[in-house]
Amino acid sequence: MVPHINSRINKSSPPILWRFEWPQEIKDQLVTEDNPNGTISNSDLELAGGLLHLEAAAQCFDVRERTLLSRTDNLATLFWQRKGSATTTKAPSYLLRQFGIHQRYHRYVPQHDYISGPSNPLADDASRLFHMSDTDFLHYFNSTYPQSKSFHYWTLSKQLTSAVISALLSKACKPESLLVVPHPSKPSGKSGLPSPLTWASTPFSKPSQTKYKSSPNEFDLANFQPAAVTSSLDRLKITYGQLDRHTNCWASKTRARSVQAMQ
Repeated sequence: MVPHINSRINKSSPPILWRFEWPQEIKDQLVTEDNPNGTISNSDLELAGGLLHLEAAAQCFDVRERTLLSRTDNLATLFWQRKGSATTTKAPSYLLRQFGIHQRYHRYVPQHDYISGPSNPLADDASRLFHMSDTDFLHYFNSTYPQSKSFHYWTLSKQLTSAVISALLSKACKPESLLVVPHPSKPSGKSGLPSPLTWASTPFSKPSQTKYKSSPNEFDLANFQPAAVTSSLDRLKITYGQLDRHTNCWASKTRARSVQAMQ
């Protein structure tokens, strides 16, 4: 749904490209003019796509103690993501619960903002080119949106997509189904003492309160070239202070302290 990920967390990493076609059981439940009694809205699918996008980032980059900025052109999805809750017992409530579990497990801070449709052609292409094979799809992106390093095509795990599909169908799943362990990163040189994380000097300002406006000619292909992408990704370095890395067992220690405090 949202195909393009690039990161300054690891400058040696290529940009990541992914896509996922919803199964027929989800398509059959989509609310349309021909199917007004469906149970899944387009906003629900956008919300699910946002979670899949965060999964792609968590699996392809080290996102621990990092702030991840995601953007969507769906306002309902944006407000659900920012609030972290919804006044419904349907699919959004199940998905937002998964957002929380996913965030805690991978230890990142999510930020969500708006991007107008005409400025997001990569996502549009990814959602409309399922007639292409994976090889042709990858070639299309490398030729249409060239980067300093070629796109790397990444496939979502069945474990995670099954959990998201269950949420869209308003079915609960075990939290463990969302806990897909990332592959260990490859060492880039000699091992040594870990260097401290560097962050922006001040937190990024709050989102603008002005109404969003778009124009049909606002998309500029130059904005997707390496120089422009590198500059825009400085926005990802939002900070709440410098943090030391936790050990893998940080969650269990937190629970232990909570029990001691109660005693």
